[in-house]
Amino acid sequence: DEPPTIDPYNILSLSRSATADQIRSAYRRAALLHHPDKAPPESKDLAHVKFQEIAFAYAILSDPSRRARYDATGSTSESVECDSDFNWADFYRHQYEGAVSEATISKFASEYRNSEEERTHLLAAYTRHKGRMAKIYEDVMLSDMVDDEERFREIIDTAIAAEEVQSFPAYANESTRARETRLKNAKRKKAKEEKEAKEEGGGMEDLKKLIQSRHRQSDRNDFLSRLEEKYGGKKRHASPPEEAIQRNRKARK
Repeated sequence: DEPPTIDPYNILSLSRSATADQIRSAYRRAALLHHPDKAPPESKDLAHVKFQEIAFAYAILSDPSRRARYDATGSTSESVECDSDFNWADFYRHQYEGAVSEATISKFASEYRNSEEERTHLLAAYTRHKGRMAKIYEDVMLSDMVDDEERFREIIDTAIAAEEVQSFPAYANESTRARETRLKNAKRKKAKEEKEAKEEGGGMEDLKKLIQSRHRQSDRNDFLSRLEEKYGGKKRHASPPEEAIQRNRKARK
């Protein structure tokens, strides 16, 4: 199979005059937002396909030679054919695993929190879930019910007052007791996760768990094995189940 046939500028929402810094920033945001480890089980295969497109777009645009060939021909396959020594499977693996590194998450979090982008995502999630706060926190990337409750409510209340979004009963009528119970449960869960993270080595595990989880390691390995089968490179020790390959093929059709 050929690598994804895409418009890399469109995939990363970039103009053709985008600078190298803009390309890196757009890729980082897209990779974290659409990383397969963040997707629910029923959407995992589609998320894998989306992430392949994002990583491939970055592979084209981040390299001046590949970008120039694409700009001249409009063909991503031209870049592949002219770069035969490039190991696409290794590149995908690096992007797949590197997207959730501590440095990447920390940098993205500092840029994302309190940004207009976060506000847009919050209000979209508020509308999508009709004001159900627990669902909103599941939807908004890097959100924390314990730390963000007051800040999120202030943003939502201001938007309601400005008639930017409507006031939903689930939000407006949440009782004090229900809210306190929700926050109490969130604090208990957060304390447990922080304890586990400390036992496992500390660091950014609390943020990582919003994007990746240990029980998805086998799914990650299956995906990387499929990439190696598709784009070449050394074989992994274990071959992915045929069912997983078929699911990914169906998702791409």
